[in-house]
Amino acid sequence: MKPTRRTVLGGAFAAAAASSVSLPARAAGRLSNLAHLDFLRTTVVPPTAPGHTTYGSGPLGVLWTYAEHQADGSYRRVGGGTYDAATNTYGQGAFNADDIARAAVVYVRHWQLFRRTSSLDAARGLLRALTFLQSPNGNVVLWMQPDGTLNPSAKPVELPDPSDSGPSYWLARTVWALGEGYATFRHTDSAFAGFLRERLELAIAALERQVLVRYGSYNIIDGRRLPAWLIVNGADATSEAVLGLALTHEPAGLRPRVERLLASRRASRS
Repeated sequence: MKPTRRTVLGGAFAAAAASSVSLPARAAGRLSNLAHLDFLRTTVVPPTAPGHTTYGSGPLGVLWTYAEHQADGSYRRVGGGTYDAATNTYGQGAFNADDIARAAVVYVRHWQLFRRTSSLDAARGLLRALTFLQSPNGNVVLWMQPDGTLNPSAKPVELPDPSDSGPSYWLARTVWALGEGYATFRHTDSAFAGFLRERLELAIAALERQVLVRYGSYNIIDGRRLPAWLIVNGADATSEAVLGLALTHEPAGLRPRVERLLASRRASRS
């Protein structure tokens, strides 16, 4: 059975997240192993897509969605959905914003721990791809084909459809990755950090327009009163967005937004 996209990066992210705990130096070097993520990474030069731009020039860093185990013990990188060899496309795509965002977080945190330039470079490439996937409305296209062509409407269909037509898990994770990236690059590359902050503001505007406009309203689900301003009605997606917002270290501009999202988390647990 093919794993879902939500499980692909689980092990790698758990290792990176766990590394925030203080441990002996000898153990710290064994907490994370990026070999599989490194194997999944590649670069692409996407064709022009109206409204989609990114920082700088050159190939974007992307991440294959799956890796299929082969009989000889090796792995083959594959995309999601039915593959069409004639067009070299997948029903969904080769690379997706969900995994790119979470991988960017992993590499940012790996840089913070070990100061490996390769991890910072990987994070930069992935963040450049993630912002290319972001549409002018602040939402994010989920899928990209092997040649970099965007695929807003995948088969099988995933909601919202098109994938940049409303709030989504990948929008929440984009906020997370942009916040993590901004917090790191503001100390190493202020120009790139400024770009990430602009794209973070664009994503936040989408959340305010589509989600936080319901702040103070509630839904009754299974007899429980739950906040209607959770991203995709989920405390999980909302929590990931809050992680990114909390790392911007600029409370004057972001505090009201963070407080509304935090309120949704508290309300969902009451």
